[in-house]
Amino acid sequence: MKKICTISIMLILFAAANFAQEIKDKVKFSGMIYSDFFYNIDNADAAKKDINGFQIRRIYFTTDIAVAEKFDARFRLESDQSANSNTPGGKLGVMVKDAYLKWKGLFSGSDMFVGISPTPGFDVSESAWGYRSLEKTIMDLDGIVPSRDFGVDLKGKLAGDGIVNYWIKLANNSGNGPETDKYKRYYAMLHFKLADGFQATVYGDYASKGDKLDNFDKVFKSNNQFVGSAFLGYKQKEDFSIGAEVFIRSIQNNFAKSAASALQNQNSFGLSLWGWASLSEDFKLVGRFDSYDPNSDLDSDGNSFFLAGLDYRPAKNVSVIPNFEYVSYQAKDAQGNSKSDLVARITFAYSF
Repeated sequence: MKKICTISIMLILFAAANFAQEIKDKVKFSGMIYSDFFYNIDNADAAKKDINGFQIRRIYFTTDIAVAEKFDARFRLESDQSANSNTPGGKLGVMVKDAYLKWKGLFSGSDMFVGISPTPGFDVSESAWGYRSLEKTIMDLDGIVPSRDFGVDLKGKLAGDGIVNYWIKLANNSGNGPETDKYKRYYAMLHFKLADGFQATVYGDYASKGDKLDNFDKVFKSNNQFVGSAFLGYKQKEDFSIGAEVFIRSIQNNFAKSAASALQNQNSFGLSLWGWASLSEDFKLVGRFDSYDPNSDLDSDGNSFFLAGLDYRPAKNVSVIPNFEYVSYQAKDAQGNSKSDLVARITFAYSF
């Protein structure tokens, strides 16, 4: 009897070990956290000046699953301490960032994705920028293109050697939220992997929307939106990297200069220049400049953004980054003075 029990226990342990190995081979867990100590040295909103403290700007917890030979899945949760993410009680909220199925090799050189997944707008430029821990890329920061959308994607190679790649997407245009109307957003991007560290993208999307009532002539008019952008980047191994990104956005019949005028198109423009350089194996200097004009027909709605930081990496996946952000606004305050934000931070970023 004792021998039978011993053999049974060994068989159970063997089966458990095999099951654990199977799970390990099929499931991968990873995570990333960005947090800061910040101090608002100056702020366009006087009530926010001198506010300081510790904050979590982003937490990711990701599960990648090998579902079958040709199918992978990703489920990612996100949390932060922004007003939009907190619970009604002011606690740290959690949302679904990614939930998609990947069908590998749907046809030669192309994969299909279905679910909540990244959009093509700045996925490449964000990776090249490499400092999402400090700030979003310009189209994400200024709300031009959502980082996620619920839909179906095709991604793959247009050239067999991968020099030219494509990405198209049809989605709800509701971000991570549920669909609430019949209108959709159509995305397309070409990614060029050029020689000697250069890469470039050309991107465009079209968002259909419901007609908008023009109070001037009481006529419903088209309110659809187009976004176009281009990115060019260069990286010299781990020595330095530079990049430039530019975008335009046009929204049909979206604003009127006055109550006595008809609706007209709202045209936006943005430019981002950034770079980083290695000072040593453990230190990198980071800098960025953005210029954003939400409406080219108005003179007091634009802003300029500056960022600088020193990235210290005590370990491969750990960064401690003293940095500051400065934003200068075209709009003046009630006394006609310039408005600006200046925040100093020590950012802690790590992944596992």
